[in-house]
Amino acid sequence: MPDLPRFEIIRESEFEEQLERLFGDMEEADKFTLGAEFILAREPRDGLPASRDGSIWYLPMNQLRGRAVSLYYTFDERAVTFLFIVAFDE
Repeated sequence: MPDLPRFEIIRESEFEEQLERLFGDMEEADKFTLGAEFILAREPRDGLPASRDGSIWYLPMNQLRGRAVSLYYTFDERAVTFLFIVAFDE
């Protein structure tokens, strides 16, 4: 039996706006984040803590046009919330 997602994925409006600015094409953006959704819906702790208190986590993503990308999120017992996504020069 396949490993079914345990967590709902929620996207904050700021996350969606940042995706649109990065890609322009939301279909392409959704394809880019699909792997992150698949991983984090099963185990949010597969990312790395971004805050000392463990309230915010991040997941390094594939590069986008030569820039490093990280997806920042939080989670509780039922949902993973995508907060923002950042592309930066290494």
